[in-house]
Amino acid sequence: MKRNDMEKILNIGVRLSSERNLDELLVYILKSVMELAGCDAGTLYLREGDALNFEVMRNDTLGTYSGGSGEKAQLPPVPLDRGNVCAMALLEDRAICIEDVKNNRDYDFSGPIRYDAMTGYNTRSMLVVPMHGRDGEKPGVLQLINALDPEGRVCPFPPDMALVLESVASQAALAIQNVRYTQEIHELFHPFVRVMSTTIDERSPYNANHSRRMAQCGGKFVDWLNAR
Repeated sequence: MKRNDMEKILNIGVRLSSERNLDELLVYILKSVMELAGCDAGTLYLREGDALNFEVMRNDTLGTYSGGSGEKAQLPPVPLDRGNVCAMALLEDRAICIEDVKNNRDYDFSGPIRYDAMTGYNTRSMLVVPMHGRDGEKPGVLQLINALDPEGRVCPFPPDMALVLESVASQAALAIQNVRYTQEIHELFHPFVRVMSTTIDERSPYNANHSRRMAQCGGKFVDWLNAR
């Protein structure tokens, strides 16, 4: 691993640990790993049940960007089927590197082939990396497409790139989990405060205004913490 790559990974880790907005976090994750891998396109999937949902997509050659706070990709979820390379990477918990998609017979690449036929794009090299979180949880998958050499020509991904991206993918998974946990706490906090203040009001109506003000202050405090 080059020193420049190590510095990039450290900088990415700092940003991942500080981002609190899930949409912006997902966009940053994909943008960062694409820059680190020096590739032209990529997709970030999040797991929901037995499928992978398209969350963020970028293609620099075509100038197409979707997901995050922008328009979501209107594509059906990818089932966790071993014929699909993204699903296989998640199920077998390993990075998968493909030199030439169209000449590979190990996985179902009908999706990329249809995409190329519709857009005129030429998908060749691919690197798929699962994201590892805490307690064995794997919240999603990163799919990177068409590595570029210094002259901007499509080439295979370097052999050591999978290890580099696995490190970043683990940091990304933890960041996603942390943001989700914070959102869940936030969603649970407001109903809890409302129930408690209502219960207090019913027991002692003289404190009603005070209870409501405290509930409002508590809610604003939590919002402030999430915005930091």
